[in-house]
Amino acid sequence: MLNEQLTARIQAGIDEADNMLRLWQQNEPFIRMMGRRFAGPGKAELEDLMQEGYLALCEAVRHYDMEQEVPFISYAAFWIKQGMKRYIENCCGTVRIPTHARDWVRRYRKMTAEYCKYYGSEPGDDTLCALLQISREKLQAVRKSADMEKICSLSEPLGQVDGGLDMEETIASGEDLEEDAVRRLDYQNMKSMLWEAVDGLEEKQAEVIRCRFQDQKTIRETGEAIGITKDAAAHQQYNALRLLGQPSRCRRYRGYYEEYLAASCYHHVGLETFNRTWTSEVEREALR
Repeated sequence: MLNEQLTARIQAGIDEADNMLRLWQQNEPFIRMMGRRFAGPGKAELEDLMQEGYLALCEAVRHYDMEQEVPFISYAAFWIKQGMKRYIENCCGTVRIPTHARDWVRRYRKMTAEYCKYYGSEPGDDTLCALLQISREKLQAVRKSADMEKICSLSEPLGQVDGGLDMEETIASGEDLEEDAVRRLDYQNMKSMLWEAVDGLEEKQAEVIRCRFQDQKTIRETGEAIGITKDAAAHQQYNALRLLGQPSRCRRYRGYYEEYLAASCYHHVGLETFNRTWTSEVEREALR
């Protein structure tokens, strides 16, 4: 079956779990090929990138518009590439560099390389400021970000002076009692809103969600507990999560997702575990 046909069936709610698994298996070689581009020392493990690729594939299915007459794999490639790049930026560096700072570092390095190639020497500060259209203060900040990106260990010395500071000695303590208190309060509020939304689902859907995310049961165990098949449980879960994600339902807790989940990095589960549990770490983190 073509990707587009499988996507149409998933969007129509026809055997979503089975068709999603088939779509994944059908496109796994392509996603693996993309993952190999980003995998490697200092980047990411291929298995983590494959998990990220699956999540991106789900997003592509959700947003794909058949009427645009664009091949699904071409559309999905954008989501997969962006998902893998964002995962590396958020999770794989020794020192976390904000995305906008990474963008400036890329511009800075590209401009420097092109200048060296054309003129045979590195550009001066004034030249770089003119080419990048930034101030000297901004240029120094970009260079600092570029140096931070190169760090492989927090024990590396800063600069060339003997007896200087290590990077780890310049990092402030991670303890922030005020922020921790606010975060705990936000999580309590988000959890309350989410489970209130779960109570508004159909009885069978709510029962499946509670078995999965409160009792931590697998799909098979959930089906056995409520007297339905594994596929039926997966179907109920998919429909429940889709309903919980509808704008009319999730408007109240959308802000919590954007603040704490969308930009966070998660401990990825293997693909074998995903096939067994039929849930992503994002869904599990939101409902736990």
